[in-house]
This record gives sequence, structure tokens and C-alpha cells, in this order.
Amino acid sequence: MYSIFLVDDEELELEMIRDYIRWEEMGIYVAGTALNGRDAAEKIEVIQPDIVLTDVQMPVMNGLDLAKQVNEQFDWIQFVFLTGHDEFNYVKSALNVGAVGYLLKPLDLSEIVSVIDKVKQRCEEVRMKNRSIRVTKSNIVREMIFEKNEERLLNLAGSYHKLSRDSEPKTYTLALLSIDSQSVTPSGLSMEDGLARLQTYMEEWLADKKLLADFVVCREGELGILMDAAYHLSRFTWEDVLKEMQGTLGFTMTAAVNEEPEELSRVQDLYRETRFMLEEMFYVGNGRVIYAKDVQRQLGSRQIPPFQEAAYFEDIHQLASEQAAQKLREFFSRLVKLRITKSEVCDFAIGVVERLLEQIHEPMTESHRRAELYQSIYQCRTIMEIEAIVLEFARHAIDTLEHRFMDKNARLVHQVRTTIDQTFHQAITINSLSDQVYLSPNYLRSIFKEKTGMTIHDYLTRIRLSKAKELLADDSLKVQDVAQRVGYESTSYFISLFLKSQGVTPNEYRKSI
Repeated sequence: MYSIFLVDDEELELEMIRDYIRWEEMGIYVAGTALNGRDAAEKIEVIQPDIVLTDVQMPVMNGLDLAKQVNEQFDWIQFVFLTGHDEFNYVKSALNVGAVGYLLKPLDLSEIVSVIDKVKQRCEEVRMKNRSIRVTKSNIVREMIFEKNEERLLNLAGSYHKLSRDSEPKTYTLALLSIDSQSVTPSGLSMEDGLARLQTYMEEWLADKKLLADFVVCREGELGILMDAAYHLSRFTWEDVLKEMQGTLGFTMTAAVNEEPEELSRVQDLYRETRFMLEEMFYVGNGRVIYAKDVQRQLGSRQIPPFQEAAYFEDIHQLASEQAAQKLREFFSRLVKLRITKSEVCDFAIGVVERLLEQIHEPMTESHRRAELYQSIYQCRTIMEIEAIVLEFARHAIDTLEHRFMDKNARLVHQVRTTIDQTFHQAITINSLSDQVYLSPNYLRSIFKEKTGMTIHDYLTRIRLSKAKELLADDSLKVQDVAQRVGYESTSYFISLFLKSQGVTPNEYRKSI
């Protein structure tokens, strides 16, 4: 629908026009009224209607002067004049100030419908033109953000200012809205659809507030909003609109709002700074409004602090889920405070998960499983999501151990595997292991093979060779030293086992790493 503003110095006549003409049937709604030109000018500046229907002859300020004043600021507002004087001079004056048409008093309904149809057509033409200009300006801004040539950058800025009809230089602020992909997927929307809905919502919200902005899709799931710095939104406004959007659209987004105004020619700096602010989302989480003062620039360490991994794994083995989770949460809280870089946090999380799986004898031997783990963690946009993945693996480990401990034989096999993991470098025999669990050697062999799918000897060999591969990365160690450190007194036997298992000798393996 289009909005219309009514102006007439005769109050009774103004009420008749407002209440008895069926505006809604014509696709029009009355946005406001005024009894004189001066009052109308003040209200129109705030309301910014599509159409103004005004009497020509009025005290204080007549309709022609009102049209001239309004058109200087809002040249897209369409004027229709009311006059009781069927005189050519009035009609000519009205058309000279850009009026779409005029209506004679007393009003004739069919004449009103005819004129309004013409006005609506003009309004639609104006909307199409403005939409085209907005699209062009948005494309220019996007080009400027990624343009490398300085001369080309200045030319683009000049084109933008021409389209904006700027009479004097302006400064701009930028907000970046980033959609949380994990919140979009459950709704069945693609990221592109989610971005389109987000832009439509913001366009309508700003239009309702009579504010203009240029919308730029900077990256997948990221919408830039460039605004005249004079109309910059407050923090509280952004927080309110973000909350409203998330409730209406059904997915989560984060807003980085850069309040520092910049000239258009420096839009690349503005974008770079705002993008840096958006990365703070990794530490504060989704669904927030982030300002420059929220970003802790002095931090950003790559040095991971020590983690009580042995105590953490002990809690897992003791099935103390709350204690283990508390240790992990406290550690991740430290990572947030220190602003440890994302890559370091991801590598730490992957390492903890891999070692945890080894602790419960579920090593990640398949390459595709390892790739899935890397992908799931590196795709996380917040440190909270990474923490949640590690916690989930911890819950899996405890559930696995609980299940094993309910099975007496599984519990004994777990005990034997743990002993091998911890004492592989010592002399280990089937008799020494069976003595620890109070089983005969043959029965232990049987249940170990049943629960693990391999013999005790094969398991011991796998653990020892795995540790040997780690030690071979140290060039200062001789092959003989490596053999002894993993429990083999005979170097030649160690070499033959390594060759049979890996297809290369220890020295050949060392050269390949």
C-alpha cells in the first residue's frame, strides 16, 4: 500500500476527505493530516508519505509553497492539489511544482479514483527507480570493498556520490550481520535464503524508521549495512532489532557494529576493522551485538596454557563426569580470557579427543574418521561449539566405560589394555598380565581376543610400534635406542617387526617424515 498525507485549512472538509473517501479500496492508507502548510511541512518531514493531497489556498503557508519546500528535501513525494478555483493559473502553478494532478472542489469520487490511479503509477515508477539506484549503489560499495586499484576506487566513490546526490562529503558507519549456519539448517533454509530474508527484514525495518542504507553481501552468510553516520543506530537499538529479527526469522545472527565514521573512499578500512570485530564472536558466542570496545586487542595469544590432562583422563576412568566436565569448562574459560587463537584452540581440542579415544581403546585409526573430527571442529564458529564437541566425546567415553564395567570380562580386558598402554616399555608376558587379573593365561587370551578382535601379542606390538614411530621423529635417537625404549632388547627383531608392519625399515620411515 501507499501512504497519503492530507492538508486542508477547513477542518470539517479535512475530516470528510479522511473518513468518507474509501482510501483502502484504492490501496492507500492515511498517514496523517494537517490544517496548514507549515504544520504539514513539519509532519511530512517525519512521516515521509508517498503522496500529499493538499489544498492550494491556505493561511500561514499555501499548498504551492509547501510543495516547493517538501520537494527540495523529498523529491520523490507525489503532490495532488485541491482547489475550488477552476482557473488555469492555479492548475499551471500546481503542475509547475511537479504535481501529478489536481482535484476540483466539491470532490467527485470517479475523478479521485482516476487521479489516484495515476499517482500510484508514478509512485511505482519512483519505487522502481529508487530500487534500481539502491542496487547499483550496493554493487558499487561491494566493488569498493574488494577493489585493489586506488584510481578505480576513487572513481567508484565518485559514481556513488552522484547517485546519492550528495551536496557535501559524508561519513559512513558499517554493521556486519553474520548468520549462524547451524541455526539456519534445521529450518530447511539455505544460507542464501536466510540472507535474503535477513536483508528484506532490515530493509523494511529501516524503511519504517525512514532511514536509508546500502546492503552488501560481503561473504556467504554475511550482510553489510552501510549507513550515513548522521543516522547511526544506538547500541540499544541494535540489541532490540537483533532480538526481534531472531524471534521473527527463526535463526541466530551476530552483529558487529562499527561506530567509527569513515569517508566512503576509506570503506575498505571500515570493512577490515568491522570484520576484525566480527571475529570476536568466536569468544563471546552467537546472537550478540559486538562493538569495538568489546574486542580485547591486546590479547590474542598462540600459547596454550597447561591443561591437567592426566587428572582429566583419571576423572573419565573413574566415571566422574561432572568433575571432568568442570575441568574442561574451566580450561576453556581460560582460553577465552587469554583470547587464544582459533587454530590453536582447534588443534588442542583435536588432540584431547584423539588421546581420549586412545585412553578408552578406540583409537581413531581410519583416516575418514580423523578427517570428520578435524572438519567438525574447524567449522565451529565459536569456542563454545568446540567445547561442546569435546564434552560430547567425554560423555561418549564415560558411557563406553560404564558399559564395559557392567561386563566383567570387558572390565578385565580394559584393565589389561591399560596396563599395556602404561608399561609397554617394560618386559610384559602373558603370565604377568594374567596374574594381575587373576585369570589363567589361556582364559585371558580367549576373552581378550573376543573383546578386542586381536591377540594380546598383536595389541602389544601395535602399541610399541606406534610409540616407536613417535620416537623416530627425534633424529638424536638411534634405532637401537628407540627399540629399547619401546621394550625390545633385540634391535634386529625390532627392525624385522617394523618392516613387516610398516613396509619400510625404521631408517627408511625416519627419512620419509
